[in-house]
Amino acid sequence: MCAAIGVAGPYWTIYLQSSRMFEDYHTAGATFFLFVLFIVFNLGLARLWRAFALREHELMAIGAMMLVGGSIATSGLIAYFIPAITSAYYFANSSNQWATELWQHLPKALSPLDPNGGTFAIRKFWTGLPGDEPIPWGPWVGPLLIWAVFLAAMFACTMAVMAIMRKQWVDHEHLSFPIAQVPAELCSAAVAPTAAVAPAAGASILRSAGFWIGLGLTFLMASSGGLGHYFGVFPFFRVRYWLELSDPPWRLPLYVDLVVMGLAFLIPNRVAFSVWFVALLAWFLRTFMQAYNLQLPDDWVYGDETHHLALGATIVFVVGSLWLSRGHLGRALRCAFGAGERGYDRGEPCSYRAAFLMILVSLIVMVAWLRQIGLHYVYGVLLVLLTLAVYYAMARVVAQCGLPMLSPPIYPTHFLVSAFGTSNLGSQQVGVCGMYFGWHFDMRNSPMSGAGHGMFLTRRRRGGLLWPMLLALLITYVTAALCTVWVSYRHGAVNMDPWFFGTYPPLPWVWAQQAINLHSGPSYARLAWAGGGATLMAVLLLAQRAWFWWPLHPVGLLVCSSHMVYFFWVSVFLAWLVKALLVAFGGPGVFAPARRFFIGMVMGYFLAGGVWAIVDTIAHSPGNAVFYI
Repeated sequence: MCAAIGVAGPYWTIYLQSSRMFEDYHTAGATFFLFVLFIVFNLGLARLWRAFALREHELMAIGAMMLVGGSIATSGLIAYFIPAITSAYYFANSSNQWATELWQHLPKALSPLDPNGGTFAIRKFWTGLPGDEPIPWGPWVGPLLIWAVFLAAMFACTMAVMAIMRKQWVDHEHLSFPIAQVPAELCSAAVAPTAAVAPAAGASILRSAGFWIGLGLTFLMASSGGLGHYFGVFPFFRVRYWLELSDPPWRLPLYVDLVVMGLAFLIPNRVAFSVWFVALLAWFLRTFMQAYNLQLPDDWVYGDETHHLALGATIVFVVGSLWLSRGHLGRALRCAFGAGERGYDRGEPCSYRAAFLMILVSLIVMVAWLRQIGLHYVYGVLLVLLTLAVYYAMARVVAQCGLPMLSPPIYPTHFLVSAFGTSNLGSQQVGVCGMYFGWHFDMRNSPMSGAGHGMFLTRRRRGGLLWPMLLALLITYVTAALCTVWVSYRHGAVNMDPWFFGTYPPLPWVWAQQAINLHSGPSYARLAWAGGGATLMAVLLLAQRAWFWWPLHPVGLLVCSSHMVYFFWVSVFLAWLVKALLVAFGGPGVFAPARRFFIGMVMGYFLAGGVWAIVDTIAHSPGNAVFYI
């Protein structure tokens, strides 16, 4: 299944430009394939022989591996990484002067250059090869293996962190993991292999009328777009509705997405309120500064003010989260190194000793790797730690908020430039930062979040789960990278998805060139914004602990810089309002079936996206993006 994800993700998203099943945190692709397995084995073959039915813990293990594999299949890594390591050479021209101003500062071993240093393999990657001409795989072997060392260390570190924090997040803090609740219901239905036919009363979501109504609603609405694509008729239903109030710069998007509503319905209402309320405040702040020209210069190089506000908030949030987890972490450390607490890690995804050693070794490998390609140890340590902090914060936000699509609060390379200045970093190190900037550009998915959701999914039976998850990453990395390279050579990367292979690829190098030519020092004004964000986050954390009635949750401040939240605030607001009214006037008796209706609504959209992506593959018809959030 992970190999299938490694092929389907790039093929559907990059080449066919079909449903974006693996693009963001929503886990649509993994949930769809899990649903297919459930139908084939538990509802199909099990009728012939009961032993064919996959048991609950088997579905959970498969689902956990697919959640992790799907996190890197497209926007979590491959769709940004593969174009980025080639675009500095292909997009160079006499106008941008990259050949003279940029190439000399880039690590040559990290790009698929020809053995003589030429760019034939890169140019053919973008323009395509005739069908009878062999693909030049040779130049790709070295870069993909060298990058694999760093990426394996990074992702192993994030997953080891999640293995340590699982007990704190799931058992102690009871985070809701809204996105994982959808596949969890499918796995629970496997308790009785014929659950859809004759289950015990209330044992399976498949016996819930609300689930099937919600599933049918969004499946039919989304499928109207697929029918319109093939038969040339205007879709008579839409899953997404778009409206804008006012004109720039006071333009406020009103974007209603039924899937976002479904996922937001599954989170605590205080968290939902914080998301939409803080998103509106951040929109007003950013728009006000644009309207009155109060923004600081060189935003593209340094990042804007709200990003630095979120930077300070992220650092304090991560430190605060670890501090509030000190009881669990202390017991985990004592268990790992034989100082008591024996058995505290019993049943965990791996032993705590293995997890702590994996983190230590991974940190050493990442810093040494960055030093080897030209980044000083100090900068390397800061870059790695901030990247891990961003991964941690975003995984926590998704676990609590269920937002299916989210951009990072800050790009770590922006922090280095703001804190030290381009003149102190020097051209060589800025070039390395540009290469680093390329692979994690948007961070719209991550193995840490996938691992967290997988560990929540398998919370009743998870011993040794970390090792299959790491295997899932390896399989998906190899298959997705090979599929992306193959389809680009056969059809030309310039003909692939217009964002991943058109707008995005030059951006890291535009950033690097501007940073090299800027020759500026630290941006103390932006660091002051980061200090303000740190102070605000500290206040929110203290208020949340001190006053039960405090209405704002700290995660709201982490998403204030994400432009995607501006699109979702109406959907989150509507889910918050509907849930508040249902609980107030209907009580638990109304909430339970409503919850299953919203889960069905999410599942129906996932199912429609997967079904139409398969139809597009068979028909070889591009551009039918039925599922797109």
